[in-house]
Amino acid sequence: MFEKVKEHLNEVINIANKCPEKYQEKCFEILLSSLVRPEAPPIKAGVGASPAAKTDFFSRYGISDEVLAGVLHFDGTSCSIIAKDLKDRGKAPKQVKLALLLGVKGLLETGEAFISRELLIQTCEQYSAYDSHNFKGNMKSQKNLFLTKGDGWVLPVPGLEKAAEVIRELA
Repeated sequence: MFEKVKEHLNEVINIANKCPEKYQEKCFEILLSSLVRPEAPPIKAGVGASPAAKTDFFSRYGISDEVLAGVLHFDGTSCSIIAKDLKDRGKAPKQVKLALLLGVKGLLETGEAFISRELLIQTCEQYSAYDSHNFKGNMKSQKNLFLTKGDGWVLPVPGLEKAAEVIRELA
């Protein structure tokens, strides 16, 4: 492990130095930790994503515990959306944001970024974002973010990236 760090330390320093000054330290920490920790499998939308993949989502997309805590509450086994304001007026954008957050919830709870149709409807109703006439169309119009799976959807990489943006926006 130390040989790997010795071999790549100058590269890590050079990359971190190219970041804006306020991000250099955090960039260095992330890059160095990725050298030290064991290789984690890539995040995938599907059954069997490892616990390391859950952690990798947050480090890959630069989401700190503090940022996450402003949007989702995770106690180690279950997760809840705690964001009060979705920062959108329309039902369709709120539905998409909630679906993305539910995907992260699924990733944390089960290792799979899965959103059940029933849970999305319930959550949309809680946020006054449910539109029964356009619900299905809202999901279909975001094919790059959601892939149909059974009676729900999973988040592919673009969906995970967008979910990270939403978490940062709402925090």
